[in-house]
Amino acid sequence: MANKSDAELTKVINSPATFAEEAQLAAAFELKNRGPISDDVDQLIARLSEKLEAAQEVEEFESKLTSKNTIYLLAFLLTPLVIGPFMAFNIWELGNRKGIWTVLGLAILYVILIVIALALLPTDLGWMVGIVHLGYGVFFVEWTWKKYLPTFEDYQREKGITTQR
Repeated sequence: MANKSDAELTKVINSPATFAEEAQLAAAFELKNRGPISDDVDQLIARLSEKLEAAQEVEEFESKLTSKNTIYLLAFLLTPLVIGPFMAFNIWELGNRKGIWTVLGLAILYVILIVIALALLPTDLGWMVGIVHLGYGVFFVEWTWKKYLPTFEDYQREKGITTQR
C-alpha cells in the first residue's frame, strides 16, 4: 500500500465490492499515516476494525471446539462411547461443567443398551441396531450441542462480554 498514490488508496477504500475488507483497512491506515484524513475514513477504520475483531473472536471461539462434522463422522463410524468424550471436551472448553457427566453417562448407557439389545435380538434382526445407532448418533449430537454448547452470542452473554455492532 505504501507505493500507491492517495487517489489509488481512496479508490480502494471506496470500492468495497472490488477489494477485501482487509485491503480497505490497510488503505485507510496508509492514508491516515500520510497525514490528515476525513471523518469518513476514520469511521471506515473504526467500522472495519470492529468487524474484523468480531470475526476473529468467532473464529477463536470455534477453534476451541471439535467440529460438529467431525463428531458426526465419529458417531457414524464408531459409537457414542467415542463421541461422548469429544462432546464432553467441547463442553469443558467452554466452561460449562454441568453437562459433562450427563453426556458421558448417556454415552455409556447407550453402549450398555446396545450390547443388551444385540444379545437379546435374533441374529437376523441385528441390522435394526445399526438403524438405531445412526438415529441415536444424530439425536445425541444435536441434543447435546443445543443443550450444553452455546452459540457464540450466548457464550459472550454468559461470560459478560459485550461488543458493539
